[in-house]
Amino acid sequence: MGPSDRMLLVEITERLKRLGDAVDGVRETQAGIERRLDALEAEAAANRKALKASARTSYAQVEDLMALYRLAGPAGPLPRMRGWAAGPELTRFLAEEFTARGGARVLECGSGTTTVVLALVARALGTGQVTALEHDPHYAAQTRAELDARHLGGWGKVVDAPLTDVDLDGERWRWYDPDLVPHSEIDILLVDGPPGPTGPQARFPALPVLAERLAKDALVVLDDADRPDERAIAARWTDAHPDFTTEHLPHERGTLLLRRTPETDAG
Repeated sequence: MGPSDRMLLVEITERLKRLGDAVDGVRETQAGIERRLDALEAEAAANRKALKASARTSYAQVEDLMALYRLAGPAGPLPRMRGWAAGPELTRFLAEEFTARGGARVLECGSGTTTVVLALVARALGTGQVTALEHDPHYAAQTRAELDARHLGGWGKVVDAPLTDVDLDGERWRWYDPDLVPHSEIDILLVDGPPGPTGPQARFPALPVLAERLAKDALVVLDDADRPDERAIAARWTDAHPDFTTEHLPHERGTLLLRRTPETDAG
């Protein structure tokens, strides 16, 4: 093979290499395009799913609000139910439970939307009472103003209950002053306070402190049940009170129910 032939062979080899590189580049580009298309399709599917879920949630909330207006009677606008306030789904559940019992003695740990709505339902039924413990004077005043604006003083009230040290089996907790808790029997206990920043598992004392005041068919409702602290509280409560059955409601922030029936209590 002469010099010219070797040069031609080298040139052909280089061209073939460049051609191979070009083919590989085309393949990589095609694979990249396919991956991008797959990602776009997955994103579009996720967006469609999210939009459907949002539409279902919005429709359900409208249904909840309509049901609340029926249960509360002709009382004008309901209090706001967004932000830190209890959502329509939890408020509706409480209102329907209150109505199904033909009225109830409700004690709330924390005041707000549910205090006002349940007082409205009590007035519509002509029976029942809602009492809310509140450690924050600002929120207590807000809830009282909502009650007063609707002339609900006979159906709902807010108790100023500062947080104090409470001893439970050698553990110290910051909780509402037990001396300020009304001594009447409790049909529904709603635990929506104290807020988390006041201490770890801040809502735990509610059941240990109030268990002896619960009616035989009492219902305990723990809001924000999907948070880690509330899950830990629920585990401790259920271990200590096997006479209660538990149920989780898939509300926006999760709701845990502890329900004691006369049959279970007697057994």
